[in-house]
Amino acid sequence: MRNSIVDDILISIVIPVFNEEDNVVPLFNSIRDVLTNIQRDFEVIFVDDGSTDKTLSNLKSVLDNGVEKDTLRIIELQRNFGQTPALLAGLANIKGELVITMDGDLQNDPQDIPAMLEALTDEFDLICGWRKNRKDNALKKLPSKFNNLLNRKLNNVFIHDSGCTLRIYRREVIEHVQLFAEGHRYIPAILAQQGYRLGEVVTNHRPRTNGKTKYGFKRLFRGFIDLLTLNAINKWGEKPIHLFSRWSLLFMLVSFLTFCWTILERVAFRFWDFYSELVSIRSNPLFILSFSLFLFGILLLFIGFIAELLLRSSYNSKESYKIKKEWS
Repeated sequence: MRNSIVDDILISIVIPVFNEEDNVVPLFNSIRDVLTNIQRDFEVIFVDDGSTDKTLSNLKSVLDNGVEKDTLRIIELQRNFGQTPALLAGLANIKGELVITMDGDLQNDPQDIPAMLEALTDEFDLICGWRKNRKDNALKKLPSKFNNLLNRKLNNVFIHDSGCTLRIYRREVIEHVQLFAEGHRYIPAILAQQGYRLGEVVTNHRPRTNGKTKYGFKRLFRGFIDLLTLNAINKWGEKPIHLFSRWSLLFMLVSFLTFCWTILERVAFRFWDFYSELVSIRSNPLFILSFSLFLFGILLLFIGFIAELLLRSSYNSKESYKIKKEWS
């Protein structure tokens, strides 16, 4: 049954920003105009992730010049923690029953919000934006396409653009999501693994006109590693001992077979003199290999136990950010 979200629900828009002094005020004004035109109650939460330019002062000037009550909130972090911790800081302070996330560089278009709200029916728990005509260079688009392909193959997430941060969630879906490293781009995969239903809407994507992009080769590489890590967590995260014990037993088995072959070779092809053959076996490369594999198998087993203990002891880990001050 296709029932759109009722009009009187408060919407929280969370926007992590870092050195976006020329973009934050136009972005807020655009969001305010769009949501005011469709008569929706909203709050915009900007999370300043340790900016070194005028991002924070420009946001505070909007408050100083007068703004509708409770429509703008600013969270200043103690230092630059990264986009994912900044996003988590915003999500931890939302008041709305619906949550919108987006970038602060003006490339996401607030004009897409009404269509995404309309798409969030009873059939879906979150709606993801799809930058079908993405206005970025090939250096950003090609790795993104590769990551999207891997995401579909490894995590069975069948959306076109898992990296688009313009998304709408129900509060209960996103409020307590656990993220690691650059995990914000893989929120759809994480939520899909938990059984939530994903929808998708084609959105407008605009070229960056102010400021510098924060995405370089290093960040793209980290994103690729995070994708592989997410796949491993989905498969083995709750029981890492299962993964390590399998490899441990494999190495122990190879060690045992190698050792048996070493003994068999001596018995079958040489006259057995216990002392001299023992010395010879100990210096045999195959014996050294089998002993090394056995020790490595034991080591993997202990690593598995340690991983299991760490998982259980740090399930509710400490916050990955520190808030310095808030304004509203």
